[in-house]
Amino acid sequence: MREWWFTLYPEVRPSAEQSDRFCNSDVLASGEVGWEQDPNGVSFPCAVAAPCLEDAVTWAARRLRQETGVQIARVEIEMKMFG
Repeated sequence: MREWWFTLYPEVRPSAEQSDRFCNSDVLASGEVGWEQDPNGVSFPCAVAAPCLEDAVTWAARRLRQETGVQIARVEIEMKMFG
């Protein structure tokens, strides 16, 4: 298994009701999916262990949708270099 780092961006800014669910969400409590909010919007930074990147992104997006109702519009991959 490899650790994959990426950020999920929602289709639309989560509603107040959805944001309230983040506080009690198991998917966010596990530490694999985070939640950041700033004046420009909301993002979900992720660090997920999986055999491949596609599995990691699919798992995180599916969990986020199931737990909070948030649909993902795009993913940014973070490349980590080890020296």
